[in-house]
Amino acid sequence: MRIDIIANPSINQNADAILAVTAALEDLGVDVVPFQAGSVPDFHICLGGDGSVLRAVRKTFGDNAPFININTGSLGYLTCSHIFDARAALARIITGDFRIEERTTLEAAVCKKDAAESAPFHALNDIVAMRGDSGRISAMELSVNGDCVTTFLCDGIIIATPTGSTAYSLSAGGPILMPDTPAILVNIICPHTLTSRPLVLPDDSEIRVRITQSYSPVSFSCDGDVAFSLEPGDCFFVKKSPVRVRLVTLPDSGPFDKLRRKLNWCGALI
Repeated sequence: MRIDIIANPSINQNADAILAVTAALEDLGVDVVPFQAGSVPDFHICLGGDGSVLRAVRKTFGDNAPFININTGSLGYLTCSHIFDARAALARIITGDFRIEERTTLEAAVCKKDAAESAPFHALNDIVAMRGDSGRISAMELSVNGDCVTTFLCDGIIIATPTGSTAYSLSAGGPILMPDTPAILVNIICPHTLTSRPLVLPDDSEIRVRITQSYSPVSFSCDGDVAFSLEPGDCFFVKKSPVRVRLVTLPDSGPFDKLRRKLNWCGALI
């Protein structure tokens, strides 16, 4: 078995985590190989938090190797173990005591005025268009499958996967979707009208957002990585990607368990 390790070197605790994980894998008889784009191991191990996982997914997009994500931070929705429990978790995984969750990803393309459509961008969490620094709201027209929904006066729009429903969209008041829900979530950031509500669309929907008014450039980002500045008349298209990201999870850790721990949900005696 061949496993590589992907870690963000700017996170101080990752240096010790790499040594600990490497030692644990070698004790289990696993070949630890250097990460190299284009070389596909049996598993990727990603060390860090959810941001590190998203960066690792971008580096390896489409190679189909499952991710064993080990949290060295605090939140870690996308991780299956904390670094303190990593040795025990890895021992279980190496012996086959694990499940693989296949997560939906999004594919987006930008079409600027008088320019060809961009190459596709991909996201595991979300595609976001956010107003610039003018301090004034933007107008964004949403269409689904060629049908104009409405034009939102807002600070921005989030188009998220079920995985991304617990990321930026959750902070913006969106619903939580189970990871295997066949849906795409559209959530409006600070809409000008209180009647605006999140939309949960079938995952075969094709979405277009056109910037109709903006007092400063609108930033277009995929999983937090800003890719374009959009002006009035520019638009972008989003649909489900055929590529799915495979995340390793332990059988005794389901989505509700993560929500209880990460969101501090607990019962109260009355």
